[in-house]
Formats: sequence, structure tokens, C-alpha cells
Amino acid sequence: MRIVVLGAGIIGVTTAHALATRGHEVTVVDAEAGPANGTSFANGAQISPSEAVPWASPGSLRLALRWMASANAPFRLNLRADPQQWAWLGQFVRNCTDGRWQANAPAMVRLAEHSRHCLMALNESHVLDYHREQRGILRVYDRPEKAQAELAHIGHVMEDHDVPLQVLDPDGCAALEPALADAVASGRVGAGILAPTDETGDAHQFAIELAHIAAEAGVRFRYGERVRSIRSFCDHVTGVETDRDEIRAERVVVALGLASVELMRSLGVSLPIYPVKGYSATVPVAGSNRAPRVSITDQGNRFVVSRLGDNLRVAGKADIIGHERAIDPHRAANVLDDLFGLFPEAGDRSRATVWSGLRPMTPSGIPLIGASDMEGLYLNTGHGSLGWTMAAGSADLLAHLIDGQRPPIDTAPYAPVSR
Repeated sequence: MRIVVLGAGIIGVTTAHALATRGHEVTVVDAEAGPANGTSFANGAQISPSEAVPWASPGSLRLALRWMASANAPFRLNLRADPQQWAWLGQFVRNCTDGRWQANAPAMVRLAEHSRHCLMALNESHVLDYHREQRGILRVYDRPEKAQAELAHIGHVMEDHDVPLQVLDPDGCAALEPALADAVASGRVGAGILAPTDETGDAHQFAIELAHIAAEAGVRFRYGERVRSIRSFCDHVTGVETDRDEIRAERVVVALGLASVELMRSLGVSLPIYPVKGYSATVPVAGSNRAPRVSITDQGNRFVVSRLGDNLRVAGKADIIGHERAIDPHRAANVLDDLFGLFPEAGDRSRATVWSGLRPMTPSGIPLIGASDMEGLYLNTGHGSLGWTMAAGSADLLAHLIDGQRPPIDTAPYAPVSR
């Protein structure tokens, strides 16, 4: 089958590869100059089924109200005269009930854990160099009771989906990651929860490597090319029109992240996706032996730290401020402050490279994967902050659906037409 995948981010590249391995003739179209140059470019680097739970929860509203009083808080909201923002916020609030959380969380964790297994299979089949670290992810808390409360909140979901968790005392945290010793001694770290099967890696480098493998398998990548419209006849997709020409296809996959919204709106379809802006900084470790090797999530301050070869990647913030892509120097400095507050001698701050990206979030946190109402048109988008965690599994599910096969997990929670 001739298939066009729109988008060469981490979702688009894994989707193209999955389809090509099934014998399809695949073309990928992306406006950027290369793979994963958008939201996937410099994310937090974590592949974390243990953290694949909805942002929308009863506690989220309380935290949001508290954080709105601080310019340095992990969350920022700027209300705008934007009907999309208000509609998305309304749906988000409706998902902030315990009942909705209990329904949404299993769907997210199930997909994330399936994706981890799919990623393992990719690494077994190919030589992929992307600074992969299989040391687990350690969440740290300032007080033991916070770790216990978190475990009580998420533990049953993780256990149901075979995602192991281990509670560590302060000495256990320092033994696992010696760079935390000072934070433990000062009382900043009072407990931890280790997810030993979680891992990390550079999503951008992975996408480059997998795109190269896909190209060798026959996938055609058309970079620097913008999609103008999806072509159809009698409500059946026939291809796409770009700013260069028309590409004929029997199936089209929309994997454009935020850009999926505008494209689908041109077809009269409203997607429940809105940007949540995040920041990251990449810091050379400069030969420091005080830089962590284990990926850390600071649960109280809502930032993550991952080792990528000779660099550290720190990422955080959740700004619902519209489609503004420019870097706010104050917010970027906050992210670096977070890193060096936890690891004062981690690396060379003067050589840090800062970045910001817009996460394509759904109100529930559940991505849109599957067939649209138009015959032959599929979606694989809306993964929010979990695109890297869910990419390989999402691609696998979509490939099964396109081939008319039964997927390895139930895809009903992700079906776009059910929203």
C-alpha cells in the first residue's frame, strides 16, 4: 500500500519505520530540514512508563492554584481570548476527578509499557546509538510521607501493568546515585521511588538513526516541504497536496503534533489538542564526577534530569500560554536553577544550551491513535510530554490497525472518533 506519513518527529519516524517493515511503500513529509527538529528535539529524554499518568487529577487543580502565585513555579497559565484554550481547559478540568483519573491512567500506562517493549525490540533488531541508559528513573521527594502518598496513588496502576516500583530511603537514594549525596545530607532528598525498568536516551538522535534505517528500507523522506491539504474523493483519502506537488496515496497518517490541529480543522474536524510549553537545557558535564548517571525526577519541583553522554539534559515547566514559541529567559534560567540547586557541581552552566518546545496535549493525557471518519485517514498525535515514551508502541498499534490486524493491546481508549 502507498502510505504518506505527515510529520517526521519521533512519532512520525517510528510510524514510517513500522509501516515499511510491513512492506508498505511509505513517504514522509515534514516542513523541517530533518527528523525530530520540533517538539522531539531536546525533550527530557526519559522513557518512563512509571510516569505515564494523567496530569489531570484532583490534586492538579490545587497545585495549579498554589503555583499561579509564583513566577518561578513549574506551572504558568495566561488566559487568552482564545476559544480553543478555554475549551481545552474546560475539558481538562472535567478530567480532574478521581473517577476520570482512574479510567485514564491505565490506558496511558498500558500504552507506555507496550511501547517500552517495542523499543526493546527495535534495539535488538538494529544498532542504534542514542546515548541509551538502562539505569531506571528515580523520583525524589523531600519527605518520606510524600513518597508513600505517591506510591499509594499510582502503585496499583503500575502493579496491574507490570511496572515495578521500589521505595528507597535517603541512604538508598545516595547509594544508587552518589551525586545525590549532598542533597541527602542537607535534607533536600528524604525519600525516593525507583522505577528500575524505565530508561533514557536522546529522542532526536534516535529519530535520526531510525530515519536512516527506514530510508535504507525504502522510506522516502521529503524535508522542507509543507502540507497544504489532504486530498479525498467521495470521503476517501487519495493523497496530500504540498507546496511542491501532489502525492498520491491509499492511506495518510497525520503525525504532526500541534500542526495536526489546523490540518484536521480544514477537514471540519476539531482535535482536543492544545500546546503546553516546556523548557530544557543541555549542559556539558565538563569531566565532572558530580554529575548524575541515573535519571532523576524531582517530584516536588517538577523537573527531570537525564544523562546523555557527556551532557546533562534538564527539562521542566508547563506553561499554558498559547502558541508562543519564543524562549522566556526567566523561565529558561529557572530550569538551570533547578538543575544546579539539586546538583551544584554537575557541569558547566556557562556553556548550557537552552530550548523550548510546545507539547501537543490532550485534556485527558491520552493520545489520538487510529482511524478518522474519512476512509484511509489515520491519526497518531496528541502525546503531550510522553511522545518519546509512547512512540514505538503507538507506531506498532497504528501499523496493526492499517493492516486490519488485531493490535496487541486494546486501542479503544485512543480512538480519535470516540472523543
